[in-house]
Amino acid sequence: MNQQGQVCARDQGRVEELESIRGLAALLVVFYHVPNWNPLFDLGIIRSGYLMVHLFFVLSGFVIYRAYADRIDQPRDLMRFQFLRFGRLYPVHLLFLMVYLLFEVAKYIGQARLGIASPNSQPFRENSLSALLQQIFLVHAIGPTNHAMTFNTPAWSISVEFYTYLVFGAVVLLAHRFRNLLFSLLALTALLLLSLEATFGFGDLLKCLAGFFVGCLTAFSVDQVKVTLPRYLSLVFFVMIVVFLQLKTSEHYDLMIYVLSAGLIASIVMVKDGYLNQVLNLKALTWLGSVSYAVYMSHVAVIWILSQVMRVILKKPEVVIGGRSTPQLSTAEVILAWLVLVAIVLGMSALVYRFVETPMRARSRRFAARHLD
Repeated sequence: MNQQGQVCARDQGRVEELESIRGLAALLVVFYHVPNWNPLFDLGIIRSGYLMVHLFFVLSGFVIYRAYADRIDQPRDLMRFQFLRFGRLYPVHLLFLMVYLLFEVAKYIGQARLGIASPNSQPFRENSLSALLQQIFLVHAIGPTNHAMTFNTPAWSISVEFYTYLVFGAVVLLAHRFRNLLFSLLALTALLLLSLEATFGFGDLLKCLAGFFVGCLTAFSVDQVKVTLPRYLSLVFFVMIVVFLQLKTSEHYDLMIYVLSAGLIASIVMVKDGYLNQVLNLKALTWLGSVSYAVYMSHVAVIWILSQVMRVILKKPEVVIGGRSTPQLSTAEVILAWLVLVAIVLGMSALVYRFVETPMRARSRRFAARHLD
């Protein structure tokens, strides 16, 4: 594939409205990870925010299929594809892995030199050398490693997504004519194992496989179906997801998010002038979509710092919630804390996007153009 082909692949896979959806989903993941500093934000939609990672998987499958399903014809194409995925994910992952190493050092100094012990973790215990090595090689969420939630916890999805990309590329290369059949088998098998809770320690990987290949099949279906759909359809799917997240009472219903996500994505792409599309094209939302990966990868670090400020500097009272000691704030304080959190996360994400993510992606593309064409 030449450089022009790479640009076409990227342009073909990008839909601005879907980037806005990614940004909104990333923001909901931020809210999900905020500790229960006050019951004010203890809402169903926030408690179910973890399902937005499943939506990410479906989105990724949709975008990657449209961009690359017909562009991996030889081993060199697969190498280029996987390298570009690495250049997309790894620099920001490595940045925040280093940030969390500094956190561990800070916890150690605080405990050993200052007598300030964390009530929730010991330095270098959960975030051990073994966990660090697995994080470096992006295998920490592959199988029963017990390290999926170490260091920067959102990075578990980066681990499983990177190797799902490899599965996708290998199928396209080796079984191009039967790729959609194999994608269907992969999605159905993953969904079946998840529904039966027969994951054998590979639950995180199966969640990604299910979502990603549902997204691939959604992309294929959208390109095949030529029907006129009502302008309100995407808005209906959006509202259905909001209601589902708010009212869901058990994790047994979690698999529904794959169906709802597929419906939302398909309706957004197929109804160009939909009511929801007009909102999603607002510049603020498309900007949020552009920095969404940085938002996703940075927010837990910001939450940790704010929690330490509340605990050590402000000396807020704490209660044990879900097995973790959590500072407690008044209603006014928690509203202020949430505003500060969102402002810091968005500001940091803008910097990471500009000075880390964008230049490193450009460098990886230049390297691929020079050495992998």
